[in-house]
Amino acid sequence: MDIGATGLYVCLFIALYFEVFLLISFFEKKPAAKTSLPPKRYPSVAMVVPCYNEEKTVGKTIESLLALDYPADKLQIVVVDDGSKDSTRAIAEGYAAKYQQVSFFHKENGGKYTALNFAIAHTTTELIGCLDADSFAAEDALLEAVKEFDRDPGIMAITPVMKVYRPRKILERMQAVEYTFGIFYKKMFDNLSAINVLPGPFSMYKRDVFTKIGPFRHAHNTEDMEIAFRMHANHLKIVNAHTAFVYTTVPQTVRALLKQRTRWSQGFLQNARDYKYMFFNRRFGNFGMLVLPFALSAFGAGLYMAGYALVHVGATIAQKITDLYATGIPLHLPSAEQVSWFYLDTGMMLFVILAVLGMTLATIVLGSRISNTKLGVLSIVSYFALFGFIAPLWLARAAWGAVLARESAWR
Repeated sequence: MDIGATGLYVCLFIALYFEVFLLISFFEKKPAAKTSLPPKRYPSVAMVVPCYNEEKTVGKTIESLLALDYPADKLQIVVVDDGSKDSTRAIAEGYAAKYQQVSFFHKENGGKYTALNFAIAHTTTELIGCLDADSFAAEDALLEAVKEFDRDPGIMAITPVMKVYRPRKILERMQAVEYTFGIFYKKMFDNLSAINVLPGPFSMYKRDVFTKIGPFRHAHNTEDMEIAFRMHANHLKIVNAHTAFVYTTVPQTVRALLKQRTRWSQGFLQNARDYKYMFFNRRFGNFGMLVLPFALSAFGAGLYMAGYALVHVGATIAQKITDLYATGIPLHLPSAEQVSWFYLDTGMMLFVILAVLGMTLATIVLGSRISNTKLGVLSIVSYFALFGFIAPLWLARAAWGAVLARESAWR
C-alpha cells in the first residue's frame, strides 16, 4: 500500500471512529421530548438584532421577535444598525416608532461584535439573546430556551436548533442537509459538555457571562466561536436547547457560500491558534481533549482527501491521454453487457468508505428527527453529490488565509 492510500485510511478511520462515538453517545442519552409545561419563571430578556445592510430581511426578523410567545413586559427587542448604507435604518426606525417593545440605535460601522456590545451596555435584562437580521425565530423558541435555563442554574448560555429557511434551490437544499447533520453534532457535543460555537441566530446568555469574562471580541470575524472558546476556558456551561427552533437564510450562490464558509473555517483556525493551550488539556474536559483535536483533524482530513482525489484523478486522466497518444486507440466506455459484479473493487477501502457514508446518513436522519425536519431525497442526493466538491474549496482558502494571517471577508 502506498503512503498516500495509508493517509486516506487514517482520515476515513478518524471520521468513522468519531461518528460511531457520537452515535453511542446519542443512544446513551437521547434528547428529551418537548413538553407543554411553562417555564418556572419568566426572566427579563433583551433580544438584540445587529444589522448591516439588511433591508430585505430585517423587518421579518423583528416581526418574528414580536410574535414570540413571551410576556411583552419581560421582552425587549433592541435593533442596532451598524452604519448601514441601505434602507435598514428607516425600516427599523419604523418598527421602533410603532411598537413600544422595540428600541432602535444607530452607530458608526464597527463590526457585529461592537453592535452586540453596544446593546449589552444599553440594557439591564437578566438574559441577552442575539438574532441575526437574516433569521427568524419560531413562536415558542424563547419559551423553550428559558426552560433550558430552568433545568440547571449553572447553565450560562444556550444555543438553539438552527434550520434553513425554505430551501428551494439545489445549493440551499445541500445546506439544509448540512445544517441537519450539524444539529445532530451540536446535540451530541451538548452531551459531552463541549459545544464549540454560539451562532448568531438566537443564542442566549446570562448577563453574568459578560461580567465574568468580558464583552464580545472581534475574534477574526467569528465572535460567536471565540466567546464559546472563552467560556470553556473559564468553565462556564453551554447547552443546546434542541426544542428551540430558529430559521436562517443561507447563501444562494457558490461564491457567497465560499465567502461565508471561508470566514467560518478561517475563524476556527485562528481561534484555535489563540486558544492552543486548551488542546489535549484535561482541565478543559471533552472540549479540550476531544472536540478541538477532532475539529482540527477533520479540517486536515478534508484537505488531504480532496488533494488525494485530485492527484489520482489527474494521474488517471494523464495516463489515458498517454495511452491514447501511444496506441492511437480511442477511449470507450464498456457496454452494459461487459459490466460484471466480478470486476467490482471489493477491497477494504470500499467498505470503509461505505461505512463512513452510512454513518453520515444515519446522523442526518437522527438530526432530522431531533429537529423535526423533513428532508426529501433530492436534498440528500444534492448533499452527497455536491458537498464533497465544494467544501475543500473553502477549506483550502481558509488554510491559506490563516497562513498569511489575512483578514477573512465578512461578505
